[in-house]
Order: sequence, then structure tokens, then C-alpha cells
Amino acid sequence: MLNSSARRAALLGASAAVVIGVAALTGACGARPTATIGEPVIVPQATATTSVSVPAPQPKPDPKDAPPVNSPKDSGSPLDPQNVLAAAVQVEPNTTLGAVVFDTVTNKELLVIEPDRQFRSASLVKLLIAIDALDQGVGSDERKLIWRMLSLSDDAIASQLWVRHGGPELVTRAATLIGLQNTEPPEKYGRWGETKVTAHDMVRVYQYVMTALPPEDHTLIVDALGQAPEHAADDFRQYFGIPDGLNAQWAIKQGWGNNDHSMVLHSTGLVGAKWRYVVVLLTEHPLGSGWRTCSQSVTAAAGALDGQLPGA
Repeated sequence: MLNSSARRAALLGASAAVVIGVAALTGACGARPTATIGEPVIVPQATATTSVSVPAPQPKPDPKDAPPVNSPKDSGSPLDPQNVLAAAVQVEPNTTLGAVVFDTVTNKELLVIEPDRQFRSASLVKLLIAIDALDQGVGSDERKLIWRMLSLSDDAIASQLWVRHGGPELVTRAATLIGLQNTEPPEKYGRWGETKVTAHDMVRVYQYVMTALPPEDHTLIVDALGQAPEHAADDFRQYFGIPDGLNAQWAIKQGWGNNDHSMVLHSTGLVGAKWRYVVVLLTEHPLGSGWRTCSQSVTAAAGALDGQLPGA
């Protein structure tokens, strides 16, 4: 995994584009945060291949052979949730935080804050897009697109795959496949960033990636998250939260966006040696709070966990 020197990836070429509807989420990962409300989603019809090397697809194992997905269990929250929340609100006083830290070795939750509150997903839904596409079966070219979509949080590719695999229906399929309990598709077809997720369900997504995916699909996703560059496809700095706040190995999927009501910034991922921990920090802020301030608020919450995760 390459967590250290961030490098800017060349933007993926597109030979043509078509407008499929309203914006996935104004300011969602891959669309500039200054985008206007109702900006069209642009879907490339053809994209150039990248130099990323991803494992060739292998025959999918029978689902009955996959390890069971663990259900997070409350361990009494040994990490002080008040300290984590206080760190976030000290930076942005109106921060709403939903968080879970899950220890995959002990199968216990170490931190629980509003774990079942729904947040708009922004680009976290790209994990569901990827899992659903891989479950349906994709070729090598689409696997490269999935890698770039996850690593650089590329909205154009997300929109392309969203349409190709059925839009909101893929959220429902993925939720059923993984066993998500409070994840809901967006009300409007094109607004994939308005998918609703919870901290508990995001833990379940990462557990599924780690325990139930075929090895080549697991490697594709974890490598993409582990090689996320400092700046996303839209040049937004995506090292807030876990990367800036925790002195540990990470593989991250971030999310940021706003609509005409509020802003969301999320930092989620696998943390520590052998990916021992799943860390999920979901935040919502009043519109106009400022991207830098909100990013620093998420980083402060992550920083409150630094040194508190044994073996990380």
C-alpha cells in the first residue's frame, strides 16, 4: 500500500459525454465543491485505459462458501465518545458526528457515536457501486475504471457505472448482498451522492470487502483505497480525517459534498497493521461552514483516536 508520497494522477480522458440528469451531489467527490446546484452529471461514453495493473478476474466462489459477515457488537465503547465529539466541535461547533471504530481482532466496537443516524453518502456510495459491479461480473477495462473511481474519487466514472448498472437499483442490490440495515438509495435517479448511509452500515461494507469478496476483488478495492493520492480527480485534498489524524497505515474512502441544505465530509477506511481496525467518521455541517474548517473538524476527530488503537 502506498500511503506516503501523494502523486497527482492524470485525468482520465473521455472521447464524448452525455448529460444523464441532475448532479449526483453538488460538490461530491470528483465534482468541484463550488459547483452550482443542479449541475448536470456528465457521463463519458468512452474512456482511455490507465496504466494501473489490477488482478485478472477469477471464477467467483459459491456465495455459501464465503465467510459470514460479522455484525458489530457493542463493547461498552472503551474509547471516550465525548473526547472525539469535543475535538470535532471545537473546530466547527455545529458538527454532527456519526462514528464507529471496530476492532476486527476482538470483534468489538471501541467507539460508538450516533451509529445508526443516516448521512448523505457523497462518494462513499462508490464502494457500493464497485461491490455491485464486481458481483455482476466485469471485464478488465471496467476493473481499471473501478480502481480509478475509488482511488481518485472520480465522479465521471461513478456516473458512468451508476447508469450502466441500474442507478438506485444497485444500492438496493448491494445493501441486500452485504446485509446493510439502514442504507437507502437516493430519491432522484441521478443523485447518487444523496444515497443515505450510516456508520454501522459502513462498517459492514468494509467487513464484506475483507471477508466475503473473492481474493482478486478484495485486492482491487483495498489496493485502490490504500493508494489514494492526496488530491482527488477534482483536485480536492482528500487527506483530511484518517490520513492527517492517525499515525497508522490506512486504506481510505473519503466523501465530501453539499446541497442547498448542508455540507457533508466523511473519512472512512481500514487502519493499522493487517487492517485490524475499521474507522468510520461521518459528519454533517451547516451550509457555508467552509471546506477547510470542516476538513479540520474531521481530522480533529480522527486525531482524538491517535495512539488509542492497540496494535495499529
